[in-house]
Amino acid sequence: MLWQYITDRYQAGEPIIASDIELSISEVYRRQQFKKLTDEGKLKRYENGVYYIPKKSRLGTEVAMLPDDVIECKYISRNKKTFGYYSGLAFANQIGITTQMPSVKEIITSEMGNPIKRIEKGNRIFVVRKARTEITESNVRVLQFMDLLKDIEQYSEIDGKELTDCLARYVRSFNITKAEMDKYLPLYPDKIYKSIYETGLINVFA
Repeated sequence: MLWQYITDRYQAGEPIIASDIELSISEVYRRQQFKKLTDEGKLKRYENGVYYIPKKSRLGTEVAMLPDDVIECKYISRNKKTFGYYSGLAFANQIGITTQMPSVKEIITSEMGNPIKRIEKGNRIFVVRKARTEITESNVRVLQFMDLLKDIEQYSEIDGKELTDCLARYVRSFNITKAEMDKYLPLYPDKIYKSIYETGLINVFA
């Protein structure tokens, strides 16, 4: 029953969060079945509560699941639900205002009770922070953008019109409106207002 459920919903190499399995079975039986499938080699255990179907390369060797995939599954999105995003230098690099690559990736998520958590997996380091408000598919782009604006002087290698144009492209690409940002402004420190004016975004929304 469990194996059929898994193969119907997951691809090889994709993280499987055991607590997500929606079957009318007891927790004890669930654990027993995961152990059985792992002992048979049908599943691999990545860490406590996280499994995956082994994936083979073209050469027939097993492909290890990447730490980033597990982190994204646990703290950013899974099962077509969004509850987190990359922040800080990682996001600044993504939208093109810096060429720096982060040695530590920052993530903001709704899927955490503690204010902050440092996670080391292999040679990767992540800092996960609790979101200011619930993150959903409808507000993720706005909140991600506002987190960047809050500390943009720390991350941007460009300024003036070049910076304004870069930010404006992002705003227009995801149809971010002033009304959407106004909704969440009270959650942020006052310095975000300064960033909005100094980056020229106030004119983009005009």
